[in-house]
Amino acid sequence: MARLDQEQADDVAGDWFVDTRCIDCDVARHWAPDLIGADEQGQSFVLRQPTTDEERAAMWRAAEACPTQSIGNRIERRPPAPAFPFALTDDVLALGHNHLGSFGAHSYLLRRADGNVLIDSPRFLRSLAERVDDEGGIADIVLTHRDDVADAERWADRYGANVWIHEADEAAAPFATDHVVGSHPVEVRPGMSIVPTPGHTRGCVCLHVDDRLLFTGDTLHWDHRTERLDVFAGVTWYSWDVLADSIEAMAALPVEWVLPGHGKWHEVGADAYRSQLTAMAPAMRQIGQQAWSHRDG
Repeated sequence: MARLDQEQADDVAGDWFVDTRCIDCDVARHWAPDLIGADEQGQSFVLRQPTTDEERAAMWRAAEACPTQSIGNRIERRPPAPAFPFALTDDVLALGHNHLGSFGAHSYLLRRADGNVLIDSPRFLRSLAERVDDEGGIADIVLTHRDDVADAERWADRYGANVWIHEADEAAAPFATDHVVGSHPVEVRPGMSIVPTPGHTRGCVCLHVDDRLLFTGDTLHWDHRTERLDVFAGVTWYSWDVLADSIEAMAALPVEWVLPGHGKWHEVGADAYRSQLTAMAPAMRQIGQQAWSHRDG
């Protein structure tokens, strides 16, 4: 619950407020970019109070997704209707309730006739689990890397789900039932493959679905400020050069939607996806990790 006694001084007056426990994960700004701003330290604050039903719904999604639960309403304690799951496409639901242990990473439920797939993990809440029940539960969980495991074990236990993680990051999920080995893609089901994309960590993977969707973990994201695909240079823990190799290989994948753990999801389009990634890999190698981190500064 948001702490009114720790309200952010920059909040505009009104029912909604943000407290100072914000960790600059950007989650609230993804869900309500016109309503939540950031100060010079990256702390979120209420930039503008919502005035329409659509804006109020967006603010509730921001509040329910916030991993520190720093967004509150002075009058109402709960949204009038559940904020999540929230449909991003016909077959992809954002689950919100981002976990502090994964620094607020997004997680997704992929609807499939042969069994739904959870990509990374939200907080485990009984209320959210009941809504996942209504969607048909979870058959498989794909963990994109060691940082975003969060409550995956609790979700797996509830549904008896198979859990996939790369062998290089398996220590973060000792409960995993299946391991991706080496550098070769693994077909989980027809039309669905786990693709190793090391760089951020050695065991990073993406989930490629139906030549259309790419769940990218921390490998690739849409930067909603610059309006382009990008990587997080400042948190490339394993290897910048290997990440550039991964980006080059990913350019060959047919992709329309990029759905990351951190950063914004976006329908990029197949042509823009290919052209941006084709240009990105050599640019990464040319200017280097440190320069990439500061190129927009």
